[in-house]
Amino acid sequence: MSSAHAAEVPRADTVRLRVDVWTDLGCPWCYLGIHRLRRAVDEAGLTAETDLVPRSFELDPGAPTEPVTITEIVTRKHGVSPREALQAEAGIQKLAVAEGLPFTSDRPHANSFDVQRVLQFANRQGRGVDFFETVQRRYFAGQINPYEHNSLIAVAVETGLDGDQVRGALTGNAHSSDVRRDEDAGQQLGITGVPFVLLDQRYTIAGAQSPEAYARAIEQVMAQKR
Repeated sequence: MSSAHAAEVPRADTVRLRVDVWTDLGCPWCYLGIHRLRRAVDEAGLTAETDLVPRSFELDPGAPTEPVTITEIVTRKHGVSPREALQAEAGIQKLAVAEGLPFTSDRPHANSFDVQRVLQFANRQGRGVDFFETVQRRYFAGQINPYEHNSLIAVAVETGLDGDQVRGALTGNAHSSDVRRDEDAGQQLGITGVPFVLLDQRYTIAGAQSPEAYARAIEQVMAQKR
């Protein structure tokens, strides 16, 4: 997601805000939550002062590597009928579209571990936010299958990463320990679902909140830091 304030350069004495967000690719509430969080940061005029760090969390670590449909996974995981699964999807789609986000239920679901490994690589290169927001937006728009390595690599290259390095990482087990480290940190925080936000490494916000709720939390943290 682009930001109107992205070109701002912070002063050397600027108080910085660290925002860690545990998230997973296929989580629609993460998709909404990060968008709302970014909006709150932008509207507070803190884009240049904020260090946003996407962190790894697998909502469905036992998911198959071969994609299934969203209806299949929702009915299996939540024990609802296909009709109820589609109704739930329609409700989330309505919220996403109202906020200007593309959203389709015609998207695959599979194991997200490789996506998380590339996220870890992107974080090391300072491109984690750009990579994750781009791949998630394209995924929910139904434009890509990010579980297919070539598609994932293409997005990585588009967001400034070296395609050969990403391909090499995906071939082996690179950054697996980084994913596990994030998940262990999340477990210590008591995370059972995402999105989960940690402000200034002290204050936690669970679930996809409204932009106003995020803004209030950010205002309180920044008031204490100044």
